[in-house]
Amino acid sequence: MGRMAAGIAGFTIGAWLGLAAVPALAAGLTVALQTDATSMDPHVAPTFTTAALQDHIYGSLISLDPELRQVPNLALRWQAVDATRWLVELRPGVTFSDGRAFGAEDVAFSLRRATLVRHAAGTAAPYVKAITGITVLDPLRLELQTETPYPQLPLDLARLRIVSAAVGEQAGTDAFNRGEAAIGTGPYVLRGWTPGEKLELARNLRFWGEAPEWDSVTFRPISSDAARLAALLSGSVDLIDKVPTPDVARLRREPQVAVFAHEGNRTMFLVPDTAREVSPFVTGHDGQPLPANPLRDVRVRRAISLAINRKALVERVLEGEGSVANQAAPVGMFGGSAAIPAAEWQPEAARALLAEAGYPQGFRLALHCSNGRYVADRATCQALAQMLTRVGIAATAEAEPQSVFYTRMSRFDASLLLNGWGSIGDNLVVLRQALHSVDAARGLGGFNRGRYANAELDRLTDAAARTIDDGERSRLQQQAMETAMADVGLVPLYTPAWIWAGRKGLRYTAGFDEGTFATRATAGR
Repeated sequence: MGRMAAGIAGFTIGAWLGLAAVPALAAGLTVALQTDATSMDPHVAPTFTTAALQDHIYGSLISLDPELRQVPNLALRWQAVDATRWLVELRPGVTFSDGRAFGAEDVAFSLRRATLVRHAAGTAAPYVKAITGITVLDPLRLELQTETPYPQLPLDLARLRIVSAAVGEQAGTDAFNRGEAAIGTGPYVLRGWTPGEKLELARNLRFWGEAPEWDSVTFRPISSDAARLAALLSGSVDLIDKVPTPDVARLRREPQVAVFAHEGNRTMFLVPDTAREVSPFVTGHDGQPLPANPLRDVRVRRAISLAINRKALVERVLEGEGSVANQAAPVGMFGGSAAIPAAEWQPEAARALLAEAGYPQGFRLALHCSNGRYVADRATCQALAQMLTRVGIAATAEAEPQSVFYTRMSRFDASLLLNGWGSIGDNLVVLRQALHSVDAARGLGGFNRGRYANAELDRLTDAAARTIDDGERSRLQQQAMETAMADVGLVPLYTPAWIWAGRKGLRYTAGFDEGTFATRATAGR
């Protein structure tokens, strides 16, 4: 991954560090995050940031280590009994933070509850949709039934957090957010959550595993990159995530700051509205709505892709801290295809395709994106708008606060938007959720923000999802991704690196995953 030297705009690191004393790390850890949790209800909004914060409080049957490998958590063993039945054996001697014993009934309750929770930001329902039967065999064993062979079940179970049946039976999302129902088996307990301000955790004295290093942990959401970095340099926080890419090279040279980086798992892409006959934010150059949605034409989508200089995005917007993407998940993930051509920048070919599609003069559109949700999202949006404008698509960058942007995505209120997907070792989930046609009954296409639909992609993805043999499943997923990229269902851009920075004396184990975990931070012994 290439890196370019860059200074810090707006202040001098040496001056800040000279003014701020560097006290020894104490029993408490304070972390500043770019984004806040959406909910303390573990079955709401399974974004990576929210899930990582919830993982401090709740356990899952299976965990993913920093390299996205599956490791035991509340389940000691899981195995396919036959093509459609899985046996799960639970860890003995585990208690919830309120002292109640954990067992199979809590797992069965959590699996059922996840299908019932409703929330505008999304839920964990897609990760239990494949389960058609739950049989509690004894207090520490249960059998899970699927309608068809489903090799992704262990990975799905890693995304599902377990709550106490005794507490959760009568508790809604508000009760979890207030903390009264936030009873889990994780290394920490919830002391309080004030959305937009702070999340406070305390060590769970009943935790079954190794005691966490920190007696208490405070997470503070600070969406401004400059403010988050300033909080680290002033000593008010110990660790920050999503380090602004222009600042990384200089930070690496500062002896009072440690930088922790890892290849990323989130691929950023543009999502075109391919469903509506008339798209709400596409007009002619006179500002009048177009009678037909040009984004439904694959030639226009290819033109958009060819208009984008991805190498420049990585080098200039990400300051070299990332890699160019040619598909909707990193190639190294299971199911990645080496046959997909490299993404090209050909502005003249883009103009020719627009003319061939009937838009020789181009058109206007609004490009919607978040401001502070993803690494360099606003800067990416602005750069993309300029690139599209140069080939005749007069684009305006509409960078919005996260809450506004999430609402827009959920109500399908955009023509072209910037989004991303973090793969957890396998690209089948992005195929099923971001590219598969919307099928609410089957839990598919839940994050398909452009309502893209391709029958061949659906067929290949569905076949992969019921194929147990890894070799055949990989082949099907490769074909599905190749189909989607040839049809430009999404326009892949890049995969940014994950970068954290901590104060001297702190160590952090960075991983493929975007989330920030207090359990990966140590005092540097």
